[in-house]
Amino acid sequence: MLNNLLKDVFFDFQFWYDLNLWDENYESYSITDKGEIVSNICVYKAQILFNQKQYTALSVGAVATKKEYRGRGLSRMLMEHIINKYDNVPMYLSANDSVVDFYPIFGFERVYEKLPICECVISNDVKPNKLSYDDPKVWKYVYNRVNFSQKLDCLNTGCINIFHIYWGYLRNSIYELPEIDTMVIAEQNGETLKLIGVFSLRDISFSDLVRYLPFTNVKRVQFGFMPYWPDVNYEMKEYETDPLFVRGLRCNLGDFKFPELSVT
Repeated sequence: MLNNLLKDVFFDFQFWYDLNLWDENYESYSITDKGEIVSNICVYKAQILFNQKQYTALSVGAVATKKEYRGRGLSRMLMEHIINKYDNVPMYLSANDSVVDFYPIFGFERVYEKLPICECVISNDVKPNKLSYDDPKVWKYVYNRVNFSQKLDCLNTGCINIFHIYWGYLRNSIYELPEIDTMVIAEQNGETLKLIGVFSLRDISFSDLVRYLPFTNVKRVQFGFMPYWPDVNYEMKEYETDPLFVRGLRCNLGDFKFPELSVT
């Protein structure tokens, strides 16, 4: 029922459900009419690691209303219900420019991410060891990784990582580095390498990673997450991205990059 709505507003989410990734942390709040869901908001109970402390926060997503039911305040009703239920729990969501005025009504504040970038020369004569998106090894790396940023990371969003991997836009960007028990999701654009995700089964240094990356003619690295290696020197630079909103925070986030593969 939910996917009948989501595939009309966004795209077909059936693959995510078929992979049995809807667990107890994922909740759907819906309004139905005549046996169909006409408006919905989902939340995911994420465990966030921030400045070496763990917090529970709600990731808000799948905000959708059937076209002919819009303008009736259905999303407002659902959002108010969720806020009343989880009023003391921090919340965050990624939106688009068309709804930037909607979320502040409920106490959400727009925050601005920065992109971690380091100058780094990579020119390795290494044959790429690509993984298929549906290789069981992918699941092993996602659910057993040991590398987490103490600055900002998500501890239990493996199912969301898999969602992005199976979605399709990353299927040609998955590489295994068996020498260091690591999987990377990366894309090169000219002299810039974007590390979208790094999943290591053992503790490695950034210099270890650089040594085995199957890329050449790289002069800088961008990170789709907060780098966790102590031996990497990076700068946080402003860049354009989808609007990010937060609610109920009791601290200043400072300069940060939310893990792209954990965004819903």
